[in-house]
Amino acid sequence: MKITEVKVHVVPMSASWLSEGVIANPMSIYPEYKPKRSSWFGPMSAAIVEIVTDEGLRGLGTVGGGKGRVAAAIIDEQFRGLLIGKDPSKIELLWEQMFRASQFYGRKGVVIEAISGVDLALWDLMGKALGAPVYQLAGGQTKDRIPVYVTGNLTERHLKEGFRHVKLAVPHGPADGQEGLKKNIELVARTRELIGPEGDIMLDCYMALDVPYAIALAKAVAGFKVLWIEEPVPPDQIDSYRRIKDAVPEIMITGGEHEFTRYGFRDLIEKKAVDILQPDIYRAGGLSELKKIAAMAGACDLPVIPHGVGAPTYHFVMSTPNAQRAEFVDIFAQGGKPLLKGEPQPKGGYVELSPAPGFGYDLDEDVLSGKSPAALIW
Repeated sequence: MKITEVKVHVVPMSASWLSEGVIANPMSIYPEYKPKRSSWFGPMSAAIVEIVTDEGLRGLGTVGGGKGRVAAAIIDEQFRGLLIGKDPSKIELLWEQMFRASQFYGRKGVVIEAISGVDLALWDLMGKALGAPVYQLAGGQTKDRIPVYVTGNLTERHLKEGFRHVKLAVPHGPADGQEGLKKNIELVARTRELIGPEGDIMLDCYMALDVPYAIALAKAVAGFKVLWIEEPVPPDQIDSYRRIKDAVPEIMITGGEHEFTRYGFRDLIEKKAVDILQPDIYRAGGLSELKKIAAMAGACDLPVIPHGVGAPTYHFVMSTPNAQRAEFVDIFAQGGKPLLKGEPQPKGGYVELSPAPGFGYDLDEDVLSGKSPAALIW
């Protein structure tokens, strides 16, 4: 079996509360960019990698990061030439060749996101070739079903949908001063009142804070039994992660959404910077790389709770012993559809996976044509 075609479908992403709501982010320190993220990130697009073989099989993988047009150019200009005519079952070899061939301009960022999409498409293809779900190929089931928490600040709605654990998008950061800090605390207090004493509350800070603010926030919400504070500072500030973690041992500090490959996660692990690793399967290198990251984490007794939604994430969690739970992002409130048809949806706070070959999804012609907007995935 040989690869005969490598296609990239670029799809514009619809607006949502993620892009239009007030959420603390790295650009919140600039007043003109503070009200909404869409003011600074420009057009957001997804890319779906489609790999076709001489036997007529097709695999699909999504590129993360929201800059699908850029990723498509990288795949078209370089990676396609490394893939055409090759055996798609040699997933590890093809990953290594793409990584080595792009090191002079890659190593992190959109290049690894493009490799992630290709890697996922290869796994999907091989699942279809062997007639097995990817989680079976990646190690088999380690749990009967996957517990999920929901990200979003619409807690009343989430409770009606069966969720009991919520991750709040922190609205305010250091630029908002003490008044903003007070509003963040009020949001946590109100959420604890809504979900009761048993549900977990997590805070997603999206790289928006600094060390003093993160410590002050953590200490202020500790009484509400916040489980973790996620990505409080930019990803390159690993020592700052460690300072926050040491200062507030009563709350876990997590990160990794914007880290790449086993090499980046090795630094987080060796410096004991976080309590939980959160790689994104669409960014960090695909399933092949997340299995390596999880193995390193397991050797250090660190749990892995990946960032992001969708079938590849859930197949990784299903097949990985130290991946305890998964995330579901409330991105459909404003009408957007999942990027691919057949994506598993949570019910009652759990995701169950079918035994369908590959990742069990397919292209959605309405989304590809623009007839139905695709929900924004970060």
